[in-house]
Amino acid sequence: MTTIATDIETIYRTFSQDVLSYFMSYTHDLMAAEDMLHDLFLKLMKLDVVSLATAKSLLFVMASRMITDHARHRAYVRQYHKYARIENSDTVISNVENQIDANRLRLLESQCLSEMKETSATIYRMKFHEGRSAKEIALFLGMNQRTVEGHIYQSRKLMQQRLAVGL
Repeated sequence: MTTIATDIETIYRTFSQDVLSYFMSYTHDLMAAEDMLHDLFLKLMKLDVVSLATAKSLLFVMASRMITDHARHRAYVRQYHKYARIENSDTVISNVENQIDANRLRLLESQCLSEMKETSATIYRMKFHEGRSAKEIALFLGMNQRTVEGHIYQSRKLMQQRLAVGL
């Protein structure tokens, strides 16, 4: 009785060139075809019972399925790349638009701050640019906390009105 390894070796010697030619007709690339052939025989080695009588049919059915799987995978990858290019171009456009909008907002904010009283503009910058609390601003400027809160409310309200008109 022969061993499975001997059977696989015999099957490889007998049919490998035919299967390689089949893979070459699909890939048109010798290295890719050889890779597919070796993958095919690795799959074949995992099977328990393989006879020389049925090996050729089995090999070509498995090879056909490998080609189909490979073609589906390539189509999926192409579709993914197409989608990624579309998403990427939308992101670039969106980023440019966001930058333009941000620059416009900074300009409008700067214009509005230049028109405010100096104390209100300073308090606004400290609150919204530096992230300080009304209590911290009051201590830093030596003012009453309620007065600082009033300046924050008034300057924010003015800024919102100005930005709404400017946009």
